[in-house]
Amino acid sequence: MNRDGIEALKNRVLGGGEISFDEALSLARLEEPEDINTLLDAAREITHFFNSAKPGLCTLLNAKSYLCGEDCGFCAQSVRFDTSADRYLLMEPEKVLAAAKRAEAHGAQNFCIVTSGAAPTDEEFEKIVVLFKRLSEESHLNLDASLGFITEEQAERLAEAGVRRFNHNLQTSREFYPQIVSTHTYDTRLETIRSLLEGGLELCSGGILGMGETAEDRVKLAFELKPYKPHCIPVNVLNPRPGTPLENQPKPDPKEILKTVALFRFIHPKANIKLAGGREVNLTPEEQERALRGGANGLILGGYLTTTGNSVAADMQLLQRAGFAV
Repeated sequence: MNRDGIEALKNRVLGGGEISFDEALSLARLEEPEDINTLLDAAREITHFFNSAKPGLCTLLNAKSYLCGEDCGFCAQSVRFDTSADRYLLMEPEKVLAAAKRAEAHGAQNFCIVTSGAAPTDEEFEKIVVLFKRLSEESHLNLDASLGFITEEQAERLAEAGVRRFNHNLQTSREFYPQIVSTHTYDTRLETIRSLLEGGLELCSGGILGMGETAEDRVKLAFELKPYKPHCIPVNVLNPRPGTPLENQPKPDPKEILKTVALFRFIHPKANIKLAGGREVNLTPEEQERALRGGANGLILGGYLTTTGNSVAADMQLLQRAGFAV
């Protein structure tokens, strides 16, 4: 696909149209630097046409760690792998509240409580519901959750407790998924997505790049998500954790990351596409800025579940350089 083809697809999206799977795959296979720059510039135009100049920013709290029986090959929190991740049960409410207030004091607008494990126990879920009720009363944060597999009834209860959005990543394509997870199926993840939407929660769902998937797998992921209209799409890049099956996975080419961010924007023009875990170790600050100028319009701030990230001050400077209002 040449420059004129990219411009034609951009104008179609700006006009409210969509691109096809084959067209997206053609974008993913661009190789010439000039064509890739055209793609990223077009994605930026789509971003600013459909979205606010303010970036979508989120802070995570790992409220329960390293107690998961699933075998996701990228995850340091699985008990199946010998990793150095901290191990602790669900945090006490006061610790969670203190973390939320610190995040709010540093300017965070969105706060996501994350727990490891396939799903919370009944006892844990009741504690989490009470915790979200307190957070909704004692802070002005938008409250998000990432708790694994949940039912429609649980989604309704979380919404009643003040939760706005639920994160449940598809991670990769249906075809590639069995190569990284064997303890549950892709359809199980899709069932949870449907449950949380039917329960009244907004959807946050994305994936991880650099696990050995192909360009076609990345395009398939974007189209798997499309029927569910996610409000937020986190784009993680594998940061191989010692002790996991993917610990020796080579880094992906930065241009593949940048192209993926841009094509996700073509497919999901109105979503908050966030650069998430692994961006600092796979992209230079200049490449992160280019991603923010090429389709992304948000960041996860202050570190991730088991790894650290840029300082908040550095990320604010990054966003300003990329032209966002912070």
